[in-house]
Amino acid sequence: MTETVYLDIKGMHCVHCPSKVEKAIAKMNGVNLISVDYKTEKGRVKFDKGLIDISDIIEEIGEVGFDAKRTAK
Repeated sequence: MTETVYLDIKGMHCVHCPSKVEKAIAKMNGVNLISVDYKTEKGRVKFDKGLIDISDIIEEIGEVGFDAKRTAK
């Protein structure tokens, strides 16, 4: 089943940071879409929750150097 989750992503310091997050998350098994906006510090991820959990995605964002937490749209 596909789920869409919105994230607050902190720690981005330049316009290239979103692509760093997007590249890391896009290659994870079960992720269908990742979109990150530098100006708003928001992200949207669409994933198959039968294959991956949002906690794994948030953990991976942390591994590339940013803090993420689930938020309302």
